[in-house]
Amino acid sequence: MQEINRRSFLSAVGAAPVAARAAASDRIRVGFIGSGPRGRAHMSILSRFADVDIPVICDAIEPRLAEAQKTLARGPNPRKPDAVVDYRRVLDRKDVDTVFIATTQHWHGLPFIHACQAGKSIYVEKPLGHTIAEGQAMLKAAQKCGITAVMGTQQRSGGHYHKAVETVRSGKLGKIGLVECWNYADRLQRAGRFPDSDPPAGYHWDLWLGPAPKVPFNQARLDHNWWWDYGGGVLNNWGPHHFDIVCWAMNADKPLAATGNGGKYVIDDLADTPDVFEASWEFPQFLLTFRSKSYSNFHHLQSRPRHYGIAFYGREATLVIDRFGYEIYSNTGKKPYQLYAFPLEPPIETMEGFQSAAPGSPHAMDAQDGTFQRLFLNCIKEGRKPEPDLGYSHRVTTLCHLANIAYHTRRRVRWDAAKESIVGDAEAARMLSRPRRKGFELPQV
Repeated sequence: MQEINRRSFLSAVGAAPVAARAAASDRIRVGFIGSGPRGRAHMSILSRFADVDIPVICDAIEPRLAEAQKTLARGPNPRKPDAVVDYRRVLDRKDVDTVFIATTQHWHGLPFIHACQAGKSIYVEKPLGHTIAEGQAMLKAAQKCGITAVMGTQQRSGGHYHKAVETVRSGKLGKIGLVECWNYADRLQRAGRFPDSDPPAGYHWDLWLGPAPKVPFNQARLDHNWWWDYGGGVLNNWGPHHFDIVCWAMNADKPLAATGNGGKYVIDDLADTPDVFEASWEFPQFLLTFRSKSYSNFHHLQSRPRHYGIAFYGREATLVIDRFGYEIYSNTGKKPYQLYAFPLEPPIETMEGFQSAAPGSPHAMDAQDGTFQRLFLNCIKEGRKPEPDLGYSHRVTTLCHLANIAYHTRRRVRWDAAKESIVGDAEAARMLSRPRRKGFELPQV
């Protein structure tokens, strides 16, 4: 495929035609922007839906396009979409009603806003924006253009998460003062160490970098979660999933302040995000914490031996949940709690969650369940607003960015949620946005 001229890359988007909205009886025509592993997971889901067409897919790395075409060709409803490098070619097609954006994190904002201007409904992967300012612009564009859009926090479709939220809100756990989230996984060498080189054939490197600084090609940069320029570490990758549930259950998404600490202590790779991270957010009624380490799977809540989870610590009981299910432990039983006292008191309530596709899989099959994606598509067909609301998802993502800003400044960051501004810290306030390369600026909305 022909390399794209970066300077003229954005020139035609504003004039893209608006696609007609699908009636309830119509098929849904989906274009994919991003055909890497996450995009292909969504393709596998959508290929099971008989009312979905996928006329075109897009990626800056052509081998991923070829792999995605293979994924769709062997699905239950085989498809052979067109493959393009320039995402504008997706947005200006009249046979595309909806786009799924599954790019690297730093590429969420630009195609999202242009998709709004082109009249397409949008499913965008988390986190919503790469910065708080980008998330604000995305939300404003969707509201101004009247676009149906949702951020992909698909684990909330699990029935056990709904029941857990009901339990927390019911008061059954008692007054909750602390909610803890964690991600402990051995990531080996994360991005690894590779020498700079010329990009392989079919890798449109300048386009892949997009708004990020111009640097030579390096294979390690493709593992984008571990780089500040393209992602935001474990927090930005997993935090939106955790905090979606926490804010939903606690009915609170406006923190007063955030802290972030950690460093790169163990893993020797080229990436620049920490391999140990700890953050906290002060809410009026409780404290939220997050901890991650990228070199060890061990965590202290062995009753749910996964690599991640959430614990709601109430005065009466504690609820521990992950994608496989939850357990509730009484804090007011006959026997007072004693450290290292075995056997442990059994849980007073349990509920199973998603099922794993493979024995030993740590993440369950939230990505392959398809319920969340199906609900979004049904909202498009029926003219309903999807849940969660995009403004809520922006605020959930903001939690991640605030803690990362606190990490970079090494200071507690105070947050005015009503004004969406950092209080009394000009250096931290400048980090609400970041410079973008010429030719990849966000458009005015």
